[in-house]
Amino acid sequence: MEEHPLFDYVAVQKIFEIGGVKIGGLPGLNPTVLVNSIFYSKDKLVTDAKKGEIDKRAAEDVLTMLAGLSEKTGNPTMLDVVASTPEAIVKYLEFLVDATEFPLIIDGSDSPEVNSAGLKYAKESGFIDRAILNSLTPDTKDEFYDIVQESGLENVILLTFNTESMISATKRVEVADDLIQKALDSGIKQILIDTGVLDLPSLGIACKTQHLLKSKYGYPVGNGAHNAYSTWKGLETKFGKPAKKPALVGTILMPVSLGADFVLIGPSKDANLIYPSVAMIDVALSGMYIEERKRPEKPHPRYLIG
Repeated sequence: MEEHPLFDYVAVQKIFEIGGVKIGGLPGLNPTVLVNSIFYSKDKLVTDAKKGEIDKRAAEDVLTMLAGLSEKTGNPTMLDVVASTPEAIVKYLEFLVDATEFPLIIDGSDSPEVNSAGLKYAKESGFIDRAILNSLTPDTKDEFYDIVQESGLENVILLTFNTESMISATKRVEVADDLIQKALDSGIKQILIDTGVLDLPSLGIACKTQHLLKSKYGYPVGNGAHNAYSTWKGLETKFGKPAKKPALVGTILMPVSLGADFVLIGPSKDANLIYPSVAMIDVALSGMYIEERKRPEKPHPRYLIG
């Protein structure tokens, strides 16, 4: 058991390093990692989604902005690189591997062909250690696990969600039990767990699940809290546009406050609001250790945002 001032964890908490970014551990001691989506459907940076053509100058501006926010807050950045074709994922990765030092998450939108192309390119280009697959799910076929093993990939996100576990944290843990074993058998060394958010009510179940899994296994956990905001149909119609930004920040902060190691925050257009807000919570969480005379290591928001 690993003691924490607020949360009780049975397992010792694991800390991984991917592409120079530390992720995991006890809440408040390591900064929350923020995962930004890039080149997603209808992203203005993309000029041809099938061919993977982008506005490189505008993309570089986004990367510079995110690097600046990470430097100011101490919250590391990862990029969820979304693509709809094998050609596109290769083009996107080819650009990003030189344009930024951020860890790169290969997200083929559940397409084995797209994900396979991304893994193959990462291996052949020598940055497979900096790559993360998003994701292995209950629907992933055995043949794709073979592809994962052949690629030499060591970092993966497990999506612990299916139709049977939609309203049950216990069943989501059972899904994770199965996925974790399959990932380990495929050579995966560093597992991150996404507990699955579809809408606002499921954010609560996802946060409950993240605590259960963090306690049981010690793996870094998080979720796509942004989905709770983006699917809230009545937000603007009932409360007006001024309510949108606070609601977005609120959804992101809930899993952070409840011990998440990472959050998928969606598009980076609101990163300037999200990063300092998450940094604020990280500083507050670090304060729980004052009586125990523990301090987070630098860099951490505690030493940067004051």
